[in-house]
Amino acid sequence: MVISAGCLGGTARETVTLPGETITVTKTKTETTTRYIENTSRLEVLERNLTACSERLMTVERALNATQQTMAELREKYRECLTGGTQTGSSPVTGGEGYTVTVLEEREYYTNLIKAIDSSKSEIYVMMFLMKYDPGDGYDPANDLIRALVKARQRGVRVHVLLEDGIDENRKAYDYLRANGVDVTFDSPSTTLHAKVVVIDGKTVFIGSHNWSEAALDWNHEVSVRIDSRKLAEEMVDYFKRVRGR
Repeated sequence: MVISAGCLGGTARETVTLPGETITVTKTKTETTTRYIENTSRLEVLERNLTACSERLMTVERALNATQQTMAELREKYRECLTGGTQTGSSPVTGGEGYTVTVLEEREYYTNLIKAIDSSKSEIYVMMFLMKYDPGDGYDPANDLIRALVKARQRGVRVHVLLEDGIDENRKAYDYLRANGVDVTFDSPSTTLHAKVVVIDGKTVFIGSHNWSEAALDWNHEVSVRIDSRKLAEEMVDYFKRVRGR
């Protein structure tokens, strides 16, 4: 706060001599004094507010640190769940119970599956919603998979195929497989078989969105997984048999 005060001081007399006379003049001397007074009460209020703000900021920082720690713990638990095991991409993840899972995007499904069929040694089970056989097409990955089943059968591998009954396009695949000694059947007309499952040698399961058609195997956006697990393979074979009615 600033206070200014004027009209301070006093008077002074001054004598002036003029020709023939002497005149006395009285002058008033004025001084202005400025004083600066510090408003201590307002500063104290500001200091208290700053202190309160600092304490609140510290509280917020502690809360944020606690939240970050909680998030880190949740991420770690989520990673532990993943190692049970799934992972995007073609790199397999080994689970804690001795199985591995590989996510197969787009054409990765075809390249992984045909290798597994070609190297099969004992038994193959296939449940497929759409299996489109087009013998006149010189480039068709679905043809490759279907013919790979026949080659496996010719090597002595037991091959079992279950197809959806309500799709006319499955008829060519059915006829071709049956003509080459493959155990192939249609599901019941009263139900829809929408599964896409392949089980190889009682230990490897392919399951996901891929049908056996050129579209699904070559240019659609599709994703499936390969799971190497004897327990899951056994469950899928049991499911195959239940749906087919043994």
